[in-house]
Amino acid sequence: MDELELDGFEAVQEVAGLADTWWRGTDSLVAVYRGEAEVMDAPQCLTATVYAGLDEWGLRGLGTTG
Repeated sequence: MDELELDGFEAVQEVAGLADTWWRGTDSLVAVYRGEAEVMDAPQCLTATVYAGLDEWGLRGLGTTG
């Protein structure tokens, strides 16, 4: 997690409980999970999943057209 660079990413406001925070880049999404680490006071449990190589369609919200 410490090496994860989120400069140039924007926070996704539509998070629905699947992760603590989603970040969107030009062709990738990052899901950050903090809950377990905070509840158990175990910073080693802080995780992130990076979904890279997504095209424009994969990064649009459901209400977006164009």
